[in-house]
Amino acid sequence: METVAPDRRFLVVAPVGRDGDLISGLLTGCGYAAGCVPRIADSASVESAQLLGLILTDEALAGDGIDALLDLVQRQPAWSDLPIMLLTSGPAEPQYAAVATRARMEIHSLTLLDRPVRKELLLCAVQVAFTARMKQLEVRDATERQVHSDEALRNTEKLAVAGRLAATMAHEVNNPLEALGNLLFLVENSASLEQSKSFAQMAARELSRISEIVQQTLRFHRAPAKPELIDLAELASSAVALFRGKMLERHISEKLRARRTLAYCSAGEIRQALVNLIGNAIDAVPDGGRLYVRITPVTIKGAHFARITVADTGSGIRNDVRKNLFTQFFTTKGSRGTGLGLWLTRDIVQRNQGRLHYRTQTKSPSGTAFSIYLPSTAPLDLVQTPPLRASQGLRAG
Repeated sequence: METVAPDRRFLVVAPVGRDGDLISGLLTGCGYAAGCVPRIADSASVESAQLLGLILTDEALAGDGIDALLDLVQRQPAWSDLPIMLLTSGPAEPQYAAVATRARMEIHSLTLLDRPVRKELLLCAVQVAFTARMKQLEVRDATERQVHSDEALRNTEKLAVAGRLAATMAHEVNNPLEALGNLLFLVENSASLEQSKSFAQMAARELSRISEIVQQTLRFHRAPAKPELIDLAELASSAVALFRGKMLERHISEKLRARRTLAYCSAGEIRQALVNLIGNAIDAVPDGGRLYVRITPVTIKGAHFARITVADTGSGIRNDVRKNLFTQFFTTKGSRGTGLGLWLTRDIVQRNQGRLHYRTQTKSPSGTAFSIYLPSTAPLDLVQTPPLRASQGLRAG
């Protein structure tokens, strides 16, 4: 028999006679941990993960027993389909027939065993229940491990995003700092007061630019995680501003069209998703091209949404890449990529009750556009967007 945690056991509920002691003794003698309680309500104190199954006599369903059983089944966690075996007297005890029928109709994991039940038949039913329960527990444990693994991956990508933002900020700040140093030198060596004032004013503008870059970067780390109504136009403008130095370096022209558009979401998470998409779009045009960012309100089947679109004029996404586009650790950037960006972006969008859609084209005019759809209302009014698929056509302009 499979090794079982010592605190996992079957519970026998038999309020009349010695059935409880006899059944629990039989199970224990055959290697199954078992205990006995007089009422179904007494099993409610046992944690679901420690309960291998219930064995009931039909007397246990009398009075409020049936309601206690249905309540116990209703309170099971999502992973649990608790095995229940009911030892029924059938027509011999008509007073229990109605509650037994109700239990059979409302509990799909119920197994009926006619009394008197043969020992071999009972043990066979217990083995089936035991096997099914252990499979449920395996699935639960695997799911919990996956959840912890996914959380670790999210934290990894968050650190990567923070690193990219720090590198971007350092790059952006470097240019005005160099200009500031040159301007201070010119101020010291100015031939006249007017010339000195002119250079000083230019230096003040460079300082203002540095302050703006720092403030924009800090927004990424200070934005609240709690969902609220935010203006996506302001969020998009600050995100694009972080990449202007890199775009200038790579001869990438930007076209930002952002009208005031409200979305109910976590500003910090959506900003992170937007940074991922903009960073990918810039990487897609390393030798120059165009970046488009649009923020618009849209209505789909009567429901109101905010749409963020990030598009580029790169070479498009190849067919062999598309099937793995949102797969963890899949990257086309070699050692420069974590393979978590788009996976995390889709996860963020879905956590914010949104949908992520992309269009791409490898033939001229080539390019890729990603669109995020977010609800414009609070959760009680959310209406799910229709399924969005990748399509071949692209109009990024």
